[in-house]
Amino acid sequence: MFNLRGFPNDQIFSRMQQDYPQLDPDAVSAFLRLLVAGSDFLGRLDALLSGHGIMHGRWLALIQLRRRTIQRALPSELAQEQGVTRATMSGLLRQLDRDGLIRRQEDPADGRKAAVILTDKGVALLDRIMPEYYTLVKELMAPLKAPEKKALAGMLDKLLMRPASPSPTDPAT
Repeated sequence: MFNLRGFPNDQIFSRMQQDYPQLDPDAVSAFLRLLVAGSDFLGRLDALLSGHGIMHGRWLALIQLRRRTIQRALPSELAQEQGVTRATMSGLLRQLDRDGLIRRQEDPADGRKAAVILTDKGVALLDRIMPEYYTLVKELMAPLKAPEKKALAGMLDKLLMRPASPSPTDPAT
């Protein structure tokens, strides 16, 4: 968590620039606000998910499967999409499998490979979580008008150096 409650003002930045001339007040100001907002938003999401007995890494894996037409993927694909190691994804999937939210299906052509498939129980959990998730997102973004939300998404994409936006059918958006 990044719990900063007071942001530096122009006087503080001016003093700090004397010792650190590379300080860009506008960049630091925006950066600190991003950290605080992101930390707050993630904390709220984690609280929602913990009420359903799941952590966000596992929830993301379920979402990744749900957004696929066949609701099936290789663990390596999920790891790459989530930006985690294969070992980390294996741990996430092991718990989801134990909880009956996914099941493994061996590749008949190559017994060393196994895909993971979303179960009915996994779909049911998402069906309980997602309405609450969308309500939370709507609440958190309520201070912004529609054009501001689009502009913010575009600016964040620029910072993240990613394509403009995910598919409109992406359930996590």
